[in-house]
Order: sequence, then C-alpha cells, then structure tokens
Amino acid sequence: MEIPKLYQDYFKENQFETLTKIQEAVYMPFKEGKDLVAMAPTGSGKTLGFVMPMLETLVPKDGLQVLILEPSQELAMQVRDVIQPLAKLVDCKVQALTGGANPTRQLKKLKEKPEIIVATLGRLNELTESRKVKLGNINTVIVDEADEMLNESKLETVRKTISQMPADVQMTFFSATGNDIFQDMHKWFGQDFLVIDQRNDTSYTAGIKHYFVDANNEFIKNAILRELAHNKKFLGIVFFNNSRSLHKAISDMNHDKTNFVALDSKMSSQQRKTALQLFSSKKVNLLLTTDVAARGMDINDVNMIVNYMIPRDNSEYVHRAGRTGRMGKSGNVITFGNSHDMRNLQEVVDVEITKTYVDHEGKLTKKPVFTKSKRYNDAKKQSKNNKPKQRLRDKKNKGKRSFHKKQD
Repeated sequence: MEIPKLYQDYFKENQFETLTKIQEAVYMPFKEGKDLVAMAPTGSGKTLGFVMPMLETLVPKDGLQVLILEPSQELAMQVRDVIQPLAKLVDCKVQALTGGANPTRQLKKLKEKPEIIVATLGRLNELTESRKVKLGNINTVIVDEADEMLNESKLETVRKTISQMPADVQMTFFSATGNDIFQDMHKWFGQDFLVIDQRNDTSYTAGIKHYFVDANNEFIKNAILRELAHNKKFLGIVFFNNSRSLHKAISDMNHDKTNFVALDSKMSSQQRKTALQLFSSKKVNLLLTTDVAARGMDINDVNMIVNYMIPRDNSEYVHRAGRTGRMGKSGNVITFGNSHDMRNLQEVVDVEITKTYVDHEGKLTKKPVFTKSKRYNDAKKQSKNNKPKQRLRDKKNKGKRSFHKKQD
C-alpha cells in the first residue's frame, strides 16, 4: 500500500519512507468503520496507524467526533502533538484533556469546539459528569494502550464512558501486548471485533540487545548509574518498580550532584512536563522514573533502558524495553540484580539475556573492569560497612550456653 497523498509531505519531512505493517493492516478496516483490536510491537507506528484513517473520517466544523483515551498525561500530550500538524491538513482541531493541567484553561479551549479530544479517564469523567463535555455525537472511540486501559481498575470506567456514546459508535483498541479480555470483547462491549495481531513481528525490535548486570544492592546500582550519567553518548531511562525506591535513588543522586531528572506520578503536571523537556532536549541524559513513562512514550535517541529492579512480568519488561530501539533502531536494555534475579528474569521474559559489566566510562563491557572507578570502589566500601557485623556477634556469643524450649 502506498502512502496516502494527504500525508506524503508529512512522511517526507519526518524521513518515513513507507507505511509500517500495522499501518497498512489497520488503514482500510478503520476507514470502513469496523470495530478493531490491533496489536503490534512497541515502536511499530501504531499511533500513526490510527491517526491517518481517523482524520479521513472527520467532518470539519461538525463538533466533537473522535475520543482517544490514554493511560497517562504524558502519553495524551504526546498523541495530541502527533495529531496537531496532520489535523490542520483536514481543517480540524485537537485538544488534550488531562489531570494536573489548568481546568479553566481547558474549558476555555473547549469553546473552540475541537473535532478530536485526547483524554485521560480522570479528567474526562470530571468534565462529562459536569456536562462540560458531551459524548452523544462521538463517531469513533480509540482506546490506546488497551491492555492497561482494560485492566481491573479501569475496565468499568472505560465501559461507562463508551456507554454515553451512540450505540453504533466505532470502537477501536490498540496495544503492544495482550490482555485476557481481548478474547472476550463481545461479552464486555456487545460487539464482534476484527483482531489484527502482529506481536510476533520482531523486525521492529531486532536492534535491541538485552543484558544483565550483577548489582545486588542500591550502593552498587547507584554507582553504576552515576557512571552512565557521566558518559556523554548515553541517553537512558531508569525504571523503578515503586515510588519509594525511586525517591531513595533520587536522594542518593542529589547527594552526589549527578545530572539527572525524575518523573513520578506524584509530581505536578508542570514538573513532569519540565523533566521530559530537559531529557528529550538532551540537556540531561539520565531520566529516573516509575512505569508512568513506560507506555508509549516516544523520545528520540534513547539508547539504553535500565531496570533498577526486576520487572514484575513480561508485559512490563516489553513496555519498558520499547522506549529504546524504536522503528528498528539499535538500543540496549540492562537489568540489575543478583544471580537468583537473573534466573527469575529469564523465566519471566521471552528474550535472550547476556551477562555484562559497566566500565569506568559508563560503557558496557564483557570483562569486570569497573573496579577502576572511584565511585564504584566508594560504593563497595559503603556497601560492606552497611552489612550486619555477623562475625562480631558470633565472637561475643562464643562460649555462651544456648537454651532451647523442650519439645513435647
């Protein structure tokens, strides 16, 4: 399939030569109004996959017609930014509605009557309940990152939102990974869906290599992060499983005056926006975050992903890894842990993982030469000093009689 004429200049400006496989597969079924579940690897162009046919179904100046649901503020803003230049080609407007942003400003902009809204569930519910946004004329709803949006905590809210739309609304769901609910969509949404599944296409992730680094405590992990941050060729995202571990690392990095930014759900919208701008503009080359940034975020030239902790499942690993090596580019994923963690990781993920080391310049290497680094040696001493002094306790207890409760 050739690039539609409407988008040829856009593709040329962005150095895209052809449509991706998912863009080809989705284009005609979407334009024909079919209900879809479309799955394809991270970095395969799913956003443009639904944006191109969606824009061609719009009627300019005819009010709100398309709703796109996103799991995070960052992703909603990113998708809005992708749509804006293309929407101008068909004389239509797009607006993002996200939590954390100024509600008064959003309400003022709604008076411009956008044809497309990209929203997070929380803010959208506020505005629909107050009747500031009405969904009665929606033609198409797009649920992005559908495996996350249809989990137990969000499924009923998504269904409630769609129930406010016309009975014949086109429903489309896009995801990089599967969800058990995809097998039972008729039960939850009352329609049969065309399923397009390209998850086994590895051509988009072939440039990603996966490594394991033996680092079994926070002192060693943070020392390695500082080495990476001092490598000017490094642009990486470090993922934490929870906010508590993230903030402990932030405190340590601040103490050592490491150049980095952090992204957390507890930060204000403006703080998160500023952190992403600094990182995407490469003014800092290290971003620490929880999985708030794992899904869908597209930041150019990210060449390394670091799992500070073992991801909880394969889906989590896939979404994190998908922030590098996008559209066939090269990238590295390294995971911290001990030998037991490595065995667990290999049981969880579906990729081949190689053990590696990080040298004193923050580069991956086959040999353990990292001991040349002062930061590493200092961290190693600190780690030893914080271990329980078991030998000292044993010496004090030597010769003392031990008493045990008599067993019946």
